[in-house]
Amino acid sequence: MAPHVSWLVLVGVLVQGCSPRSSQPPLNLCQLSVDFGAYRDKVVAVRGVYYDGLRTQCPQKCADAPWPSFIELTGVDGSDWSVVSHAQKTAEDEARKGRRVEVWVTAVGQLRTIAHRSPLGPCDRIGSAYYGFGHLGVAPAELIAFEFRDVEIRPNAASIYDYGHIYRGPL
Repeated sequence: MAPHVSWLVLVGVLVQGCSPRSSQPPLNLCQLSVDFGAYRDKVVAVRGVYYDGLRTQCPQKCADAPWPSFIELTGVDGSDWSVVSHAQKTAEDEARKGRRVEVWVTAVGQLRTIAHRSPLGPCDRIGSAYYGFGHLGVAPAELIAFEFRDVEIRPNAASIYDYGHIYRGPL
């Protein structure tokens, strides 16, 4: 193979390997949290509620604690958080008016986790480690996000996420 053709093939493989797989439907956090280790270091699209990370309520429960259905979100240089920040500001404004809403977002990025594959998923203290990323190391995984899409604000009067108290305490 000619050197310039080899170079083009290598560049094509690298670009394809680094780009998000937008044709794949996003995982929800419950699917992802069953086995964080299976997605370790992979580029994934994950859908959930943006509330101090990415969260959702999974029907599964651990014997001694809630299922850890959240991941820490961090960014890379150049990632654009403006659409997420704007949606959160809108949710906070709605909370001040007494309305409960949720900010739903699909985040695309590389998943980092220290969890080993475990048939028990996050309920396995050793396999999931029950520690890891974010404030006090409580998130079982971290998504290094480079894209946010499908951001929507959904009314939900029964939501457990209170944007009126997210950072500043009671209004």
